[in-house]
Amino acid sequence: MNNYELLIERIAKSAKLEKVEVERKVEAKKAKLSGLISKEGAAQIIAAELGINFEDQELKVSELMAGMRKVNIVGKVVNIFPVREFEKNDRKGKVANFILADETGSTRVVLWDINHIALIEDETIKVGDTIEIKNGSTRDSEIHLSGFSEIKKSSVKMDNVKEAPVASEVNLDEVRQGQNIKVRGTVVQVFQPRFYHVCPTCNKKVVAGEDEKYKCAEHGVVEKKDRAILNFVLDDGIETMRVVMFSDQIGQVVPEEDLKDEAKATAFRDDFLGTEIYLNGRVNRNQLFNNLEIVASGIERVDVEKLIEKLDKKD
Repeated sequence: MNNYELLIERIAKSAKLEKVEVERKVEAKKAKLSGLISKEGAAQIIAAELGINFEDQELKVSELMAGMRKVNIVGKVVNIFPVREFEKNDRKGKVANFILADETGSTRVVLWDINHIALIEDETIKVGDTIEIKNGSTRDSEIHLSGFSEIKKSSVKMDNVKEAPVASEVNLDEVRQGQNIKVRGTVVQVFQPRFYHVCPTCNKKVVAGEDEKYKCAEHGVVEKKDRAILNFVLDDGIETMRVVMFSDQIGQVVPEEDLKDEAKATAFRDDFLGTEIYLNGRVNRNQLFNNLEIVASGIERVDVEKLIEKLDKKD
């Protein structure tokens, strides 16, 4: 089930209604608001109107939505990032991040409280641990913990977790910054690929010195490796949005080395233009142009025959 279906199921169960009735209410609410909100947003409004409060209930990752308070969740820590120090308004602080997963998907957890951060620093909480969170809040697709939140190890066994982020199936006019999405659309514009230089060992950007040698901050002078960036515009029939693809994803649609060959790159762009695809990615704000764009994490060409078969099964 996707995020919306799980939400509908939870509302129907709490309100003792049939799922089809809840879905009718959601569609009516969307129509009343001129389609300006997503299905998930309309479902949240319906839940509130029915007196259903998700606060203090134990949620799954796929049920998390922006703006939630008092989020309770149990999951497995699958990745921990280095603790960062920052300075804001002449005050110094720390922030820690890790990825939490359960059987429905994964999400980032952000720690601001020094006592919570200490659990990461002294390895009280490590990768592989199952933890319990209480009184968290959600911002976009992340869980944020304050000094009023609780985090501790759990005795719950979680073996089969899904490490991929939960993606909401949305239209492009509904997307929000920080959201992980899945959308179907057509490629309507493909830009010339760009290249940048990285260290062959750590894949971090390198800079050219005055001696024209490339230097990595971690590995010193290195032989540069070229990595590609591919940009295109996706149209889902309602809205268009720019998509950014980096090397790790480019290989899903074209061998990266082909983009260095002008003839092969042109042939690829001609072929890719007009292609219908399913796109998974994260919505980011482009700081230069101050608009939303999608950083791709997965691409799949639409198989028309499979799509027809899937639609026939729904009927």
